[in-house]
Amino acid sequence: MWSLGMPPAAAEEAGRLRVAHLSPDTPAVDVAVAPVAPGSGEPLTHPGPDLVAGLSYGTVSDVVELVPGAYAVSVRAAGSERTVPPVLSARVEVAAGAAGTVTLGGRFADLALHSLTDDLSAPPPGSARVRVLAAAAEIPALDVAVRGGPSLATGLPFGAGGEARTVPAGAATLTVGGGGVAAAEVPMSFVAGSVVTLIVLDRPEGGLTVRPVLDAAGPSVVPAGGVEAGTGPLPGAAPALPLALPLATALVAVLGAAGRRGRVVLAVTGLAVTVGFSTPGTSAHATTGPVVLAPAPQQQTAPVRVLIPSVGVDAPLTGAGLDASGALVPPADPATAGWYTGGPVPGGTGPAVLAGHVDWAGSPAAFAGIADLDPGEEVLVGRADGSTARFTVTRVVHRAKSDFPAAEVYAPTSGAELRLITCGGAFDRSRGSYEDNVIVFARAR
Repeated sequence: MWSLGMPPAAAEEAGRLRVAHLSPDTPAVDVAVAPVAPGSGEPLTHPGPDLVAGLSYGTVSDVVELVPGAYAVSVRAAGSERTVPPVLSARVEVAAGAAGTVTLGGRFADLALHSLTDDLSAPPPGSARVRVLAAAAEIPALDVAVRGGPSLATGLPFGAGGEARTVPAGAATLTVGGGGVAAAEVPMSFVAGSVVTLIVLDRPEGGLTVRPVLDAAGPSVVPAGGVEAGTGPLPGAAPALPLALPLATALVAVLGAAGRRGRVVLAVTGLAVTVGFSTPGTSAHATTGPVVLAPAPQQQTAPVRVLIPSVGVDAPLTGAGLDASGALVPPADPATAGWYTGGPVPGGTGPAVLAGHVDWAGSPAAFAGIADLDPGEEVLVGRADGSTARFTVTRVVHRAKSDFPAAEVYAPTSGAELRLITCGGAFDRSRGSYEDNVIVFARAR
């Protein structure tokens, strides 16, 4: 994800836009985005910054963050000089906090740009949200359904996008057909909290390809309420002085052995599920055809350490889960921070959550000092494979535990984000608990 004129601190107010190439006989294209002058009734035709170069059929660009307003999305043949007029240019309105997809669809002879609204809000518990894009010219009216479950598209015209539907999380079998093409079955698996687009494409050698695209991800189970992450000062004791936690000179040197691998947000994320189709009247074996999975991208490995040089945080990470009430529980070891294993892996799509104590028995603990972070400062998360996920702080929020902002913290996101949670505010000795939580919001660099 990249930003056009958006400083990190303003990213929460950005609109988000991406482009999908859905025209089977159109070569690869370069796509540019430029602001439309206020009061202009026509889209601009001169190029803005390139959103993506060489976008080919069946692929979707990265998301760009934009200052809310009107933009021209311009399309040129891949590799064209920027002085060449665009083949197409469409005006798109970008609203604060909203997300959209511009599709390049239809056959080359009647190529068109269309704008779709993306619903990235959290699906109901135990479910995923799925939308279908019909990009296969071989099927003029596409039908897609979950066997034994909801219909995802009925008679969806070529080049159109369907309405988002809620499907139960877990393994599923899709039936794909319509328009005189016999239905085939496609195995699929969805994870709770994910938002997915299924693109149905023509395959060059005949038949179809179903390509799932992960639009956004959130926790499979949203924790309840605030987080208890501190024991407060000892009775009668003066405030403890901050202790300098040891900083590693090289993050790789402090990474431990491989930890627990994170969940896969979508079992077939980034894969192309290729299905052989045939018209009615051919054999039943040919109708379903072989299912071939394209090579999967390497999954993110589990986090093992968090390092925040500006405030002296250097702590190992272990898995953290929920108690009987559904609340997120940091590790019992105050020197260790916890990664919520029911949510995304740091560096993967979605808001990864780390929780740690601010103090323990009157002494600073793993997340002492994170309340002092400022926007723009860096958070590093070391992973079990030796790689490092880098994040930039966008904001720090202090909120009463009774008013914990769960929707902000755990909502699905289309990019890799990070949340750090600890305790803050006044300490209530009668309850043995801090009144507030401190939540640090950060985004992948």
